[in-house]
Amino acid sequence: MDKTCVALLLIFFGAAGAARALGPQGVGTSSAAFLKLGSGARSEAMGEAYVGLADDAEGIAYNPAGMAQSLSGELDATHTLWFQGLAYDNFNAMAPLGSDGMLGGSFDYLSAPQLARTLLVGAGDNPDPSQNYQLDGSFSPYDLAAALAYARPLGAGLLGGASLTLIDQSIDTDSAVGLGLDLGLLWQAPPALGGLKLGLSVQNLGTPIKFESEAFELPMVLRGGASYRTLGDALVLSLEGDLPSDETPVLAAGAELNIADRFFPRVGWRYDDEFNPWTLGFGLRYEVWGLDLSVVPYGALGMTYRASVDWRFGQPGVALAARLSYASTLGAGKSAVLDLGMGAGAQVRAWAVYIYDAAQPGRIVRVFSGFGPRQDAVVWDARDQDGAPVPAGVYWAVLSVRYASGATVDSPYVRLEASDSAPVVSLSISPAWLNPGAPGEAFVPTSFHPALESGRELAAWRVDILDPQGKVFRSISGTGDLPDQVLWDGKGDQGDELISAQVYSARLWVKDVFGAEGMSAAPLSFKAVFRR
Repeated sequence: MDKTCVALLLIFFGAAGAARALGPQGVGTSSAAFLKLGSGARSEAMGEAYVGLADDAEGIAYNPAGMAQSLSGELDATHTLWFQGLAYDNFNAMAPLGSDGMLGGSFDYLSAPQLARTLLVGAGDNPDPSQNYQLDGSFSPYDLAAALAYARPLGAGLLGGASLTLIDQSIDTDSAVGLGLDLGLLWQAPPALGGLKLGLSVQNLGTPIKFESEAFELPMVLRGGASYRTLGDALVLSLEGDLPSDETPVLAAGAELNIADRFFPRVGWRYDDEFNPWTLGFGLRYEVWGLDLSVVPYGALGMTYRASVDWRFGQPGVALAARLSYASTLGAGKSAVLDLGMGAGAQVRAWAVYIYDAAQPGRIVRVFSGFGPRQDAVVWDARDQDGAPVPAGVYWAVLSVRYASGATVDSPYVRLEASDSAPVVSLSISPAWLNPGAPGEAFVPTSFHPALESGRELAAWRVDILDPQGKVFRSISGTGDLPDQVLWDGKGDQGDELISAQVYSARLWVKDVFGAEGMSAAPLSFKAVFRR
């Protein structure tokens, strides 16, 4: 871990300690409360238990370190219908910088309905209070925040991130600005511990917001939590505890279920000693597009609704292609050859090719793995992990690549075949070509009919015609599947003609795509006779 990483860790824990020391005794003393309104619909539906997950663009608002989990860029926009006519909009973005980490940004805007402006009349001592003021038009208060964020892996499964925020609050003709700083850490547990992640962040460190002569601190908060993926990564569980500087401690929990990578129902709960709402929502995903919706009740204040749309781009490609998709253990054997493709090679930490049988569910029969990007092909010899030949049949291979961020990307599956037997073939002469007056005689030209009795796809075939001495007189060959018939014109390889009424023979040789060879059981004998 370099000096920059060490410095970041020291700053983080120092700031976190300051937030914790402040504690809840500052209730009601902070400004820019809109910074506590959260971000997208997904995190809201999970009770904002997001510091230990934060695996998308809206996670910037909870733990900027979470960006470094992603391999793709993302644009995310959220519109919130808040209670009492308030509206809140979020725009989040992040883009990969290759081995240099992830760059992100966000823009948040809170707007309120128009408010009537009133002016004090005279000394304001009229017994009727309504007569002390007069209307003077209206105004629309707003709050906004624009942030620039950066995250990168620090090593040993630890990710670090920071976000610098410019804050602007406006009330009528008065406005105030400030700067806020968020720091975050996310630790991804080793595979032996499953899909566990631990997150910690401290948010809204920075300058006070000052209106006229009075200044208020930002709503600093220390977040700590965890997420865990189970059921084959289909279920995400998250838990978080928050220690705000201006409120009582908060406990949050959330869950998300992945159904066919298309539908994501979500539920959450947030205990804040005020509203303690249950939260609900769901997400829909189609390729690079996503839609998320959530609803959160706030007691007598009413319901709040969020809708988010996101677009993901630039994910590195992971591909697996079969240069040769057949393997055989017969004789010298033949091996399948798999070419590996890994995008963002500088960020590859580990890879594995898994070969499954065709059972339901598939059973892994062989694993090839390594660290860093793999340049050459993987060769499978139709044997399992213990070196024993696998049964003949169909198999499936997939490449899984783990990146420095901790994210894993899988290739599409590739179909393979394995064989442990030679092809069985036969050769015959069409009866129509035999001389009915002289059994066993075959008129020339002669039509041979090759047949594949058992075995898989053929790579090559050859019909050898032998002279009376058993030497090859003529060879007729081809590639791929056997033809329906092979016609012999009675000539040899050198153009010489056969000797009529002599006994010739023919045999069929084949080689299948596995490299296994087969030959017709016995040479087919016949007396060659020129057609009269």
